[in-house]
Amino acid sequence: MGDSTIQEVSDPMLAKLGSTGSLEGLKAERISLSLARARIYDIFSSAFSYPWNRKFFRPKSMVEPLDVVVIAEEDWNSSKAIIDGFKNFLPHMTIKQVQQEYVRVFGHAVSMECPPYEMQYGTEGGIQSQTDVLIQLGGFFDTFGFEMPRNRSKERIDHISNELAFMSYMCFRMAYAIQNDHDERKISVLLSGMKKFVRNHIGRWIPLFCIFAGRKAERGLYKDLVELLALFVKNDVALLDIKPIKVEEPEYRSMSYSMENDLIANAPAECEPHGK
Repeated sequence: MGDSTIQEVSDPMLAKLGSTGSLEGLKAERISLSLARARIYDIFSSAFSYPWNRKFFRPKSMVEPLDVVVIAEEDWNSSKAIIDGFKNFLPHMTIKQVQQEYVRVFGHAVSMECPPYEMQYGTEGGIQSQTDVLIQLGGFFDTFGFEMPRNRSKERIDHISNELAFMSYMCFRMAYAIQNDHDERKISVLLSGMKKFVRNHIGRWIPLFCIFAGRKAERGLYKDLVELLALFVKNDVALLDIKPIKVEEPEYRSMSYSMENDLIANAPAECEPHGK
């Protein structure tokens, strides 16, 4: 009886990181964890947006929040090694070179080799049709009052940067709720929403996206970024204690690309190819 009472009031995510105790006693740690997850999701959202300026990605800003959230020591060591490696080439790249690399990997409109749009990854995980992806995402965004970032590329709602930005927003909302002693039932609604979103969306298609983008990039900036993102998504899935139904490569490869023209039509004009 006593054990079950302790379990009820403990924070399950912090328990994965080795911290147990009452919710009141863990308040500062709960806030810290939510803010760290929010920060990482925001950094990735910016990193996978079209790079308009050098602020699109600051590798060192990842270190502190990742130290808070990563469960496994080997994942922390791998993440730190990737982050440390950026200094060998990123400072020497001009923003024009970064933009060219972004277009090379992800395409002027949509890359069929590693599309950064969830709708291209099929209908596994309870999604009935490709357009259901957009409907589900719109439902999440409306329910929780999320507005897509205006300071980033005007992408369709299923673009990776928008899905990552939504998770950042949800984590910030949770930190605010904990900080201001909101009812735990309201906080649990936010947590439930995050679990469902990562299970049905982030954790469903982004692991395969990371594999495809890594192959396409081969080396350098976006190869390292997707390796780092894959490690973080794996960690967040473990923190949230969920089991996403992942899209597998054969399922993706068997899809038709009937929506390719629609995707091209929706590409930002700034990403269109220019004469050499």
